Amino acid sequence: MGTEISRAIFKKAIEMAEAYSNQKMAVLFYYSDAEDFLNDEDLMGNGVRKIVVIKEEEKDDDLIEKIKRFGEIVVTPFVVSNRINKIKIALMMCVSSGKITKSDNLIALSGAGEVIDSMIFIDISKEKELLSFKGDIDLGKSVKPEVFEKVLRIALELANQGREGRSVGAIFVLGNKDEILENTKQMIFNPFKGYDPDERNILKANLDDTLKEFSMLDGAIIINSDGVIEAAGAYISTSSLNVDDLPKGLGARHMAAAAITALTNAISIVVSESTGDVTIFKNGSIVTRIEKSM
Repeated sequence: MGTEISRAIFKKAIEMAEAYSNQKMAVLFYYSDAEDFLNDEDLMGNGVRKIVVIKEEEKDDDLIEKIKRFGEIVVTPFVVSNRINKIKIALMMCVSSGKITKSDNLIALSGAGEVIDSMIFIDISKEKELLSFKGDIDLGKSVKPEVFEKVLRIALELANQGREGRSVGAIFVLGNKDEILENTKQMIFNPFKGYDPDERNILKANLDDTLKEFSMLDGAIIINSDGVIEAAGAYISTSSLNVDDLPKGLGARHMAAAAITALTNAISIVVSESTGDVTIFKNGSIVTRIEKSM
Protein backbone atom coordinates (compact mmCIF):
# COMPACT_ATOMS: atom_id res chain seq x y z
CA MET A 1 0.00 0.00 0.00
CA GLY A 2 2.79 2.41 0.93
CA THR A 3 4.57 1.97 -2.40
CA GLU A 4 1.31 2.44 -4.34
CA ILE A 5 0.56 5.70 -2.50
CA SER A 6 4.14 6.91 -2.95
CA ARG A 7 3.97 6.15 -6.66
CA ALA A 8 0.63 7.93 -7.07
CA ILE A 9 1.86 11.08 -5.31
CA PHE A 10 5.11 11.04 -7.29
CA LYS A 11 3.17 10.68 -10.56
CA LYS A 12 0.91 13.61 -9.67
CA ALA A 13 3.94 15.78 -8.81
CA ILE A 14 5.55 15.04 -12.19
CA GLU A 15 2.25 15.83 -13.98
CA MET A 16 1.97 19.15 -12.16
CA ALA A 17 5.57 20.06 -13.00
CA GLU A 18 4.92 19.25 -16.66
CA ALA A 19 1.74 21.36 -16.66
CA TYR A 20 3.54 24.37 -15.17
CA SER A 21 6.90 23.95 -16.89
CA ASN A 22 6.96 27.66 -17.76
CA GLN A 23 7.12 28.52 -14.03
CA LYS A 24 10.68 27.22 -13.39
CA MET A 25 9.20 24.22 -11.63
CA ALA A 26 11.25 21.38 -10.16
CA VAL A 27 10.35 18.23 -8.24
CA LEU A 28 12.43 17.54 -5.11
CA PHE A 29 12.41 14.13 -3.44
CA TYR A 30 14.56 11.73 -1.45
CA TYR A 31 16.02 8.83 -3.42
CA SER A 32 15.27 6.36 -0.64
CA ASP A 33 11.59 7.39 -0.65
CA ALA A 34 11.18 6.73 -4.39
CA GLU A 35 13.74 4.00 -5.07
CA ASP A 36 11.15 1.29 -5.79
CA PHE A 37 9.76 2.96 -8.91
CA LEU A 38 12.53 5.17 -10.28
CA ASN A 39 13.29 2.70 -13.07
CA ASP A 40 9.85 3.37 -14.58
CA GLU A 41 10.73 5.74 -17.44
CA ASP A 42 7.07 6.48 -18.16
CA LEU A 43 6.74 7.87 -14.65
CA MET A 44 9.72 10.21 -14.77
CA GLY A 45 8.31 12.86 -17.10
CA ASN A 46 10.02 14.32 -20.14
CA GLY A 47 11.87 17.54 -19.47
CA VAL A 48 10.84 17.80 -15.82
CA ARG A 49 13.63 19.07 -13.62
CA LYS A 50 14.20 16.64 -10.75
CA ILE A 51 16.34 17.29 -7.67
CA VAL A 52 17.17 13.99 -6.00
CA VAL A 53 18.24 14.03 -2.37
CA ILE A 54 20.58 11.32 -1.15
CA LYS A 55 21.81 10.85 2.39
CA GLU A 56 25.52 11.05 3.04
CA GLU A 57 25.90 7.35 3.86
CA GLU A 58 24.11 6.37 0.61
CA LYS A 59 26.58 8.21 -1.62
CA ASP A 60 28.66 6.01 -3.91
CA ASP A 61 29.83 6.29 -7.51
CA ASP A 62 27.32 3.80 -8.92
CA LEU A 63 24.34 5.53 -7.33
CA ILE A 64 25.52 8.95 -8.43
CA GLU A 65 25.90 7.79 -12.04
CA LYS A 66 22.43 6.23 -11.92
CA ILE A 67 20.77 9.40 -10.61
CA LYS A 68 22.62 11.67 -13.04
CA ARG A 69 20.73 10.00 -15.89
CA PHE A 70 17.47 11.58 -14.79
CA GLY A 71 18.15 14.28 -12.19
CA GLU A 72 20.41 16.57 -10.17
CA ILE A 73 21.91 15.37 -6.89
CA VAL A 74 21.90 17.00 -3.47
CA VAL A 75 23.58 15.30 -0.52
CA THR A 76 22.22 15.77 2.99
CA PRO A 77 23.53 14.70 6.39
CA PHE A 78 21.83 11.65 7.88
CA VAL A 79 19.71 12.44 10.91
CA VAL A 80 16.38 11.07 12.05
CA SER A 81 13.87 13.63 10.75
CA ASN A 82 10.16 14.13 10.40
CA ARG A 83 8.49 15.02 7.11
CA ILE A 84 8.97 18.78 7.40
CA ASN A 85 12.53 18.62 8.68
CA LYS A 86 13.48 16.39 5.74
CA ILE A 87 12.29 19.12 3.39
CA LYS A 88 13.96 21.93 5.38
CA ILE A 89 17.32 20.16 5.39
CA ALA A 90 17.08 19.38 1.67
CA LEU A 91 16.14 22.99 0.89
CA MET A 92 19.13 24.32 2.83
CA MET A 93 21.49 22.03 0.94
CA CYS A 94 19.91 23.09 -2.37
CA VAL A 95 20.41 26.75 -1.47
CA SER A 96 23.99 26.29 -0.26
CA SER A 97 24.95 24.45 -3.45
CA GLY A 98 23.18 26.94 -5.72
CA LYS A 99 20.63 24.41 -6.96
CA ILE A 100 17.71 26.75 -6.26
CA THR A 101 17.29 30.52 -6.43
CA LYS A 102 14.54 32.93 -5.47
CA SER A 103 12.98 32.60 -8.92
CA ASP A 104 12.42 28.84 -8.56
CA ASN A 105 9.27 26.94 -7.67
CA LEU A 106 9.41 23.48 -6.13
CA ILE A 107 7.12 20.56 -5.57
CA ALA A 108 8.70 18.93 -2.52
CA LEU A 109 7.88 15.32 -1.70
CA SER A 110 8.43 13.82 1.72
CA GLY A 111 7.16 11.21 4.13
CA ALA A 112 7.55 9.38 7.39
CA GLY A 113 10.20 6.70 6.91
CA GLU A 114 11.18 5.77 3.38
CA VAL A 115 7.86 6.48 1.66
CA ILE A 116 6.22 9.49 0.03
CA ASP A 117 3.02 10.56 1.74
CA SER A 118 3.20 14.36 1.48
CA MET A 119 3.48 16.93 -1.32
CA ILE A 120 4.13 20.65 -0.76
CA PHE A 121 4.31 23.42 -3.35
CA ILE A 122 6.99 26.01 -2.54
CA ASP A 123 7.42 29.40 -4.21
CA ILE A 124 10.93 30.23 -2.99
CA SER A 125 10.47 33.99 -3.39
CA LYS A 126 7.37 34.02 -1.15
CA GLU A 127 8.03 31.16 1.27
CA LYS A 128 8.10 32.18 4.95
CA GLU A 129 7.49 28.96 6.87
CA LEU A 130 9.97 26.36 5.60
CA LEU A 131 12.70 28.91 4.85
CA SER A 132 12.83 32.67 4.56
CA PHE A 133 15.53 34.92 3.13
CA LYS A 134 16.11 38.58 3.89
CA GLY A 135 18.26 39.71 0.98
CA ASP A 136 20.66 37.46 -0.91
CA ILE A 137 19.77 33.77 -1.11
CA ASP A 138 23.21 32.70 -2.38
CA LEU A 139 24.89 31.11 0.63
CA GLY A 140 27.81 30.14 -1.61
CA LYS A 141 29.04 33.74 -1.38
CA SER A 142 29.63 33.20 2.33
CA VAL A 143 30.89 29.63 2.60
CA LYS A 144 31.70 26.60 0.47
CA PRO A 145 28.69 24.25 0.17
CA GLU A 146 30.65 21.29 1.54
CA VAL A 147 31.70 23.34 4.59
CA PHE A 148 28.11 24.37 5.28
CA GLU A 149 26.92 20.76 4.89
CA LYS A 150 29.58 19.45 7.26
CA VAL A 151 28.86 21.98 10.00
CA LEU A 152 25.10 21.54 9.62
CA ARG A 153 25.53 17.79 10.03
CA ILE A 154 27.62 18.26 13.18
CA ALA A 155 25.03 20.70 14.58
CA LEU A 156 22.18 18.28 13.88
CA GLU A 157 24.09 15.43 15.51
CA LEU A 158 24.76 17.58 18.58
CA ALA A 159 21.10 18.51 18.73
CA ASN A 160 19.91 14.91 18.52
CA GLN A 161 22.62 13.15 20.51
CA GLY A 162 23.99 15.77 22.91
CA ARG A 163 27.44 15.32 24.36
CA GLU A 164 28.53 13.05 27.18
CA GLY A 165 24.95 12.21 27.99
CA ARG A 166 23.61 15.74 28.25
CA SER A 167 22.13 18.42 26.03
CA VAL A 168 24.48 21.11 24.74
CA GLY A 169 24.14 24.48 23.09
CA ALA A 170 26.49 25.78 20.42
CA ILE A 171 27.13 28.59 17.96
CA PHE A 172 28.99 28.05 14.69
CA VAL A 173 29.79 31.15 12.62
CA LEU A 174 30.87 30.54 9.02
CA GLY A 175 32.29 33.08 6.60
CA ASN A 176 35.09 35.57 5.99
CA LYS A 177 37.41 35.20 8.99
CA ASP A 178 38.64 38.80 8.93
CA GLU A 179 35.11 40.25 9.04
CA ILE A 180 34.01 37.87 11.79
CA LEU A 181 37.11 38.10 13.99
CA GLU A 182 36.91 41.92 13.94
CA ASN A 183 33.62 41.56 15.80
CA THR A 184 34.58 38.91 18.33
CA LYS A 185 36.78 38.66 21.40
CA GLN A 186 38.38 35.58 22.89
CA MET A 187 36.75 34.51 26.15
CA ILE A 188 39.44 31.87 26.74
CA PHE A 189 42.76 30.84 25.21
CA ASN A 190 42.03 29.91 21.57
CA PRO A 191 42.61 26.12 21.39
CA PHE A 192 43.17 26.26 17.61
CA LYS A 193 45.82 28.99 17.63
CA GLY A 194 49.20 28.00 16.18
CA TYR A 195 48.11 24.92 14.27
CA ASP A 196 48.69 24.58 10.52
CA PRO A 197 45.57 25.49 8.48
CA ASP A 198 45.38 21.98 7.01
CA GLU A 199 45.24 20.54 10.53
CA ARG A 200 42.34 22.90 11.30
CA ASN A 201 40.41 22.32 8.07
CA ILE A 202 37.20 20.34 8.65
CA LEU A 203 37.31 19.12 5.02
CA LYS A 204 40.83 17.72 5.27
CA ALA A 205 40.99 16.36 8.81
CA ASN A 206 38.56 14.34 10.92
CA LEU A 207 37.62 17.08 13.36
CA ASP A 208 33.99 16.15 14.04
CA ASP A 209 34.59 15.06 17.62
CA THR A 210 36.93 17.99 18.22
CA LEU A 211 34.26 20.47 17.09
CA LYS A 212 31.66 18.75 19.23
CA GLU A 213 33.94 18.84 22.25
CA PHE A 214 34.82 22.53 21.92
CA SER A 215 31.20 23.42 21.20
CA MET A 216 30.63 22.88 24.93
CA LEU A 217 32.73 25.98 25.69
CA ASP A 218 31.02 29.32 26.19
CA GLY A 219 31.17 31.43 23.04
CA ALA A 220 31.20 30.71 19.32
CA ILE A 221 33.27 28.50 17.04
CA ILE A 222 34.51 30.54 14.07
CA ILE A 223 35.08 28.72 10.77
CA ASN A 224 36.48 30.38 7.67
CA SER A 225 34.61 30.05 4.37
CA ASP A 226 37.02 27.34 3.17
CA GLY A 227 36.56 25.18 6.28
CA VAL A 228 39.50 26.25 8.47
CA ILE A 229 38.58 26.57 12.15
CA GLU A 230 39.84 29.95 13.32
CA ALA A 231 38.70 30.05 16.95
CA ALA A 232 36.60 28.50 19.70
CA GLY A 233 35.28 30.21 22.81
CA ALA A 234 34.84 33.50 20.94
CA TYR A 235 32.53 36.19 22.33
CA ILE A 236 30.45 37.95 19.66
CA SER A 237 30.70 41.66 20.44
CA THR A 238 28.25 43.23 17.99
CA SER A 239 25.11 45.29 18.41
CA SER A 240 21.71 43.68 17.85
CA LEU A 241 20.19 46.87 16.40
CA ASN A 242 19.88 45.43 12.88
CA VAL A 243 18.48 42.08 14.01
CA ASP A 244 14.90 41.16 13.19
CA ASP A 245 12.62 40.42 16.13
CA LEU A 246 13.25 36.82 17.17
CA PRO A 247 10.55 34.42 18.33
CA LYS A 248 9.93 34.18 22.06
CA GLY A 249 12.09 31.58 23.75
CA LEU A 250 15.26 32.40 21.81
CA GLY A 251 17.87 33.92 24.11
CA ALA A 252 21.29 35.58 24.11
CA ARG A 253 22.98 32.82 22.08
CA HIS A 254 20.51 33.26 19.21
CA MET A 255 20.62 37.05 19.41
CA ALA A 256 24.43 37.04 19.14
CA ALA A 257 24.32 34.61 16.22
CA ALA A 258 21.80 36.81 14.40
CA ALA A 259 23.77 39.99 15.15
CA ILE A 260 27.03 38.78 13.56
CA THR A 261 25.17 37.89 10.35
CA ALA A 262 23.53 41.33 10.26
CA LEU A 263 26.91 43.05 10.41
CA THR A 264 28.88 40.65 8.16
CA ASN A 265 28.21 38.25 5.30
CA ALA A 266 28.45 35.29 7.66
CA ILE A 267 26.08 32.41 8.28
CA SER A 268 25.39 31.29 11.85
CA ILE A 269 24.16 27.87 12.92
CA VAL A 270 22.88 27.62 16.50
CA VAL A 271 22.04 24.54 18.56
CA SER A 272 19.63 25.26 21.40
CA GLU A 273 20.58 23.59 24.66
CA SER A 274 17.02 23.73 25.99
CA THR A 275 15.09 22.47 22.96
CA GLY A 276 17.64 20.78 20.68
CA ASP A 277 16.41 22.87 17.76
CA VAL A 278 18.92 24.00 15.12
CA THR A 279 18.46 27.55 13.81
CA ILE A 280 20.23 29.04 10.80
CA PHE A 281 20.74 32.81 10.52
CA LYS A 282 21.68 35.05 7.58
CA ASN A 283 21.42 38.83 7.21
CA GLY A 284 20.23 39.23 10.80
CA SER A 285 17.19 37.00 10.45
CA ILE A 286 16.18 33.35 10.71
CA VAL A 287 16.49 31.39 7.47
CA THR A 288 15.05 28.20 8.91
CA ARG A 289 14.60 26.36 12.18
CA ILE A 290 14.96 22.58 12.29
CA GLU A 291 13.14 21.17 15.28
CA LYS A 292 14.63 18.26 17.20
CA SER A 293 13.06 14.97 16.13
CA MET A 294 11.38 13.10 18.93
